[in-house]
Amino acid sequence: MHTHQHDHSHGGHHHTIKDTHALKIAIVMTLTIFIAQVIGSYISGSLALLSDAGHMLSDAGALIIAFIALKMYVNGSKNKERMQRFTFGFKRIEVLAALINGIILFSMCGFLIYESFMRVFFHTADIHAEPMLITSVIGLIANIISAYMLHDAHHLSTKSAYLHVITDLLSSIAVILGGIIIHFTGWNIVDAILSIGISIYILRSAIRLIKSAGIILMDSAPRGITSEHIEEVLCAIHGINGVHDIHIWEIHPGDISISAHIITDLEHHSQLLEEARNTLIEHFHTKHITLQVENAEFAKDHGCDHCSSREE
Repeated sequence: MHTHQHDHSHGGHHHTIKDTHALKIAIVMTLTIFIAQVIGSYISGSLALLSDAGHMLSDAGALIIAFIALKMYVNGSKNKERMQRFTFGFKRIEVLAALINGIILFSMCGFLIYESFMRVFFHTADIHAEPMLITSVIGLIANIISAYMLHDAHHLSTKSAYLHVITDLLSSIAVILGGIIIHFTGWNIVDAILSIGISIYILRSAIRLIKSAGIILMDSAPRGITSEHIEEVLCAIHGINGVHDIHIWEIHPGDISISAHIITDLEHHSQLLEEARNTLIEHFHTKHITLQVENAEFAKDHGCDHCSSREE
């Protein structure tokens, strides 16, 4: 006997429309900033501005991913044939895109750090502070507008996009301060140092993206949750004599799924399953639970290979 519970509370239709509209504006703003900063970097000779442009391109990718995810959720949920094939929905597209985004960011940062060190130790390029400042201020204003549009987002992907925009704000402020210093002091080396700092900051994000996406794609258990912990929680319930074949994974960050076989001698399982389901929700905030009920004899005769190998 199985119990299957899935939480479909992704926010109302109104919230989806509102988040989609906010994302459209943020995408246009971010791509505009990116183009402006690439042009501004070429005119001013600023690597810091180019590093920030790379940051903008990364965040534009994150915003586009969030937008596509929302659109696919809305369209996919209406398409019965498609949902029969993709039974977990389309949330993994965010993870795949995050992995690609992380790899591109990693490569870009390596190039920028190399160029910055070349400027520090071999030749410092002449930086024109005025176009650097003008472009950075435009970027700051556009980021403030994007942050305002996204600040009350309801969907997980849109909230993530909001955090990206906030980091863009901080990055733009750093470049503005660097431009002011160069304008009044003529210390062009500040630009290369800023570029290294921004690149290292982005590099850390890129490594986290690659690592997080890899862990999810490998169907690893989320941090802080183990099969032993789940077994302990379930076995504490009266009527459950044993638990095996436990699997924990994430469809995308925060969307935890749990499946397990529970052993009981009780003839009526409904109340036991309900208690087990509520216990897992309370302890692990899971949205997707699948439990299979077995008696001791069935469990002994049909033990899974996974359990056998674990016992060895």
